[in-house]
Amino acid sequence: MDSETFVLLAVSVLVAGSCALLFVVDSRQSLSGRYINLWLTASMLAVLCTASYLAATGLGHPPLVVAVGNGAMVGAVGFVWLGCQAFNGRRIGFWLVVTVVLIVMILTFLPESRGPNWAGVVPKLLSLSLFAVLTAVESRRGLFGSFRVSWAMTIVHALHASYSGARAVVFGLQGPSGDVFERYFNTEITTVINLVFVVVTTLVLVFLRIEELSSRRASGGPGCFTTVRRLWALHRDHPGSVVHSIEIVDLTVVKDAYGVAHANDLVSRLIDSVVQSSPGAQAVASTRRGTVLLLLPHGDGGAEAKVDAAIEDAYWKQSVALVDGYASTLRITTL
Repeated sequence: MDSETFVLLAVSVLVAGSCALLFVVDSRQSLSGRYINLWLTASMLAVLCTASYLAATGLGHPPLVVAVGNGAMVGAVGFVWLGCQAFNGRRIGFWLVVTVVLIVMILTFLPESRGPNWAGVVPKLLSLSLFAVLTAVESRRGLFGSFRVSWAMTIVHALHASYSGARAVVFGLQGPSGDVFERYFNTEITTVINLVFVVVTTLVLVFLRIEELSSRRASGGPGCFTTVRRLWALHRDHPGSVVHSIEIVDLTVVKDAYGVAHANDLVSRLIDSVVQSSPGAQAVASTRRGTVLLLLPHGDGGAEAKVDAAIEDAYWKQSVALVDGYASTLRITTL
């Protein structure tokens, strides 16, 4: 491989690492569910993939390093798909991704007459095409598909699936020395396309979270999600208004037993339940500890009891949809 391709791979490592760092920073800015862990894993696998191919180029393409690169590339796209499934509240196909990754890595060790750098390329490309198609389909479903930026995810993964599938077919028919392959599917062009794919996917996920947060913090409507400080200011400005504190019992126990991502997912579902169940509220806010505050315009015992019951019912329906883990119960008090 020439020096230009080597430099291109080195740049890919830097770009993939920067994208992963961007997503890590973004994921710490607001509440996040378990889907964030899956997307963070995808980011780390993208870095591992590019670093492995760079190392393989310098070491003469040893089978183990090539296998790691192939498996990491397939796993990166697979975990993006898993994150989309988790975002939509669906059961994730974790073992399907793991199985396909292991198969791709094992097939890399088979003898390859076209050279060690092409080991396992057809299974890898077909697997990439498969998971890219699944991601494009999942991005049109459920909550994920309701965001405007989801169209970018659909388009980029559909294009990547088409390119990977076409590259596998051309490679199988002509090999790496064919005219069509050298002109349209060579390593340099593919590296650039993969680079764009990583950048666009990362930006889509970041903008998706920004759009999600913005929709929660939309102002001007009843029951809008706002800051704790703003909620208490509204409470002081509206005599007679009532603040309800809604917390998940034993949330710290849930964090210890099932992880922070699961606990954050529950808090996120609680926020959605409070907003949906209290259209007459003046504001909704969430503390750093996961307690949700609800500001009602006036104290009415009967109306408040109905709102509290609606919140508990909505929270139960949303939390029971979790594939596994503990949902706990709610404690609602008037401050």
